[in-house]
Amino acid sequence: MGFPGQIKDVVYRLLQEPTLDHFREFLQENTGEHNAIDFKREWIEKDKLAKLMLALANYGGGFVVFGVQENNDKTFTCDGLNPLQAKEQIAAQIKPYLSSNLKYEVYDFSYETSEYEVLKGKQFQMLEVLDTPQFLPFISRKEGSNIKSSAIYIRRGTSDEQVTEEELSNILERRMQFIFPVTGKPLALEEHFEQLKILYDAIEPTIPTLENLPGLRKILELKEALSISYGIEKNPLYPEETYEQFIAELINKKKRKIERVLDLN
Repeated sequence: MGFPGQIKDVVYRLLQEPTLDHFREFLQENTGEHNAIDFKREWIEKDKLAKLMLALANYGGGFVVFGVQENNDKTFTCDGLNPLQAKEQIAAQIKPYLSSNLKYEVYDFSYETSEYEVLKGKQFQMLEVLDTPQFLPFISRKEGSNIKSSAIYIRRGTSDEQVTEEELSNILERRMQFIFPVTGKPLALEEHFEQLKILYDAIEPTIPTLENLPGLRKILELKEALSISYGIEKNPLYPEETYEQFIAELINKKKRKIERVLDLN
């Protein structure tokens, strides 16, 4: 999610701790709507709200403040909400349009008193749409007056638009980078082998079996005291091939790979 540089710290504090003071600080410092931030004088129609949430989710997350209107001259009118919208009602209204993987939170802010006079006696709500790239892209599930079924929306400036081919490609790339992150320098061959050895060492090639005492779970702890014998049998989960056999097969595959690169076969 991207925010204007001058309010990045304010946004961070607000998201980390959505308190009255941090919300007030955000309203004081904010410079207006943009891709990840929107303001609404009141709660909007359910299908329009779902479209906005889909656009924010595909963009990378963001939030909407209800009870605040941005004017044409970039000033704000903070009339507040009366009453606050019930969170259960919000969830019920948008559920038919959204995937359950789209995560969001609704925060309430009520100012009985405030040193920031414009907020005094008013209440607001903030809808935060979380960034969940592992579930991208988010697609609308239902048709409505303001939303198309099976459409993919994204924030473009301060509007919610259907994605272009390039935007969709970027969305899918974000998902791939999250699932298969590029962390830097590839592991050396020795490091791969060491990790594999650790995996082999994590599983025993044999497992103990009880003789004549079925159901006794602590037999190993009591073995010495009770002088009870036990046998062993092959662990069915242990690989058929040995560690050395697997390494030998990898060496053969690597040789064949090198031959193909050198155009030797």
